[in-house]
Amino acid sequence: MSIIAATALILISAILSVSFPLATYTFTLASFGLSHVLTELHYVDNRFRQRLENSLRFSISQLLLLIICFRSLQVFGLIPNWVSIPLELSCVIGLVIIVIPVLVKKDWRLGILGTVLCASIIVGLCWSATLTLLLFAILHNLTPIGFIAEKLRGKQRNVALLACGVVFILVPLVILSGLPTQFLSSIGFINLNASFFPVGELEFNLGVYVPPQLQNQAIAIPAFSAAVFLQSMHYVVVIGVLPKWENGYQSRIANSFFTWLVVFLSTLLFVSFTISFINSRAVYGIIAAVHAWVEIPILLLALVIPENSTMNTESLSKEQLIN
Repeated sequence: MSIIAATALILISAILSVSFPLATYTFTLASFGLSHVLTELHYVDNRFRQRLENSLRFSISQLLLLIICFRSLQVFGLIPNWVSIPLELSCVIGLVIIVIPVLVKKDWRLGILGTVLCASIIVGLCWSATLTLLLFAILHNLTPIGFIAEKLRGKQRNVALLACGVVFILVPLVILSGLPTQFLSSIGFINLNASFFPVGELEFNLGVYVPPQLQNQAIAIPAFSAAVFLQSMHYVVVIGVLPKWENGYQSRIANSFFTWLVVFLSTLLFVSFTISFINSRAVYGIIAAVHAWVEIPILLLALVIPENSTMNTESLSKEQLIN
């Protein structure tokens, strides 16, 4: 993608996120939500699976299965949110805890990083589990920065991270300031409640990205718009960039099969969204939770285990882990 095309895509996404935040949120989620989840999971598996020993993969898988169970029980109304969310976050804490020993063997400072993250989630769980989950939903949109930093090297990485700073930090902050909303409103190019799906007005959907304490404040709509823009850029990188970096396909047929499978499943879910957006979003959230939470331990382990290496914490010496 050329610089001009990328810049145009970013500007258009920013304008649509501000002018038609609800329509942009619902359409991008229904159209690209599942495809981005499957693509991201495929990338993570293809790039990181061989670096982890079997016992660690098993532990991560077990915790993810628990998350699926808790989220499913909540979606189907078998347990309330105030029960499912703390249980889910407890599993996330477990995902961090199991990688801390590996981080410590690499560098005690990385061990501190993992411990601080673990402690932060515990504090968030005790303070407000719902708000903590909401915060992670927003921060998850920044994970492409981690994948880019892990993949690229040298000047190429520096340039890419600078671009990420503009796209994932600077532009959302400008939107959050409320100035774009005021400007587009002044020229009449704004419709906050427009949507392709019957989801009600924007005020009934603010809770997706805006905590209850802020929903009646002036910052609520700019905050929602900024989060929608981040979501859109997250989709762009995951669907448009990550697949180009994947290696290890056994054949073009395997790659083609995965692509068509993603298209087929995404089409089915899109139809489901047109029938019942709220229910479809809840079901989508089950698999979305898996792809979001698995990236926390994976990105932490990426600090320890370089590309083209296999981790074996029982046999590797300290020098090997450092290298």
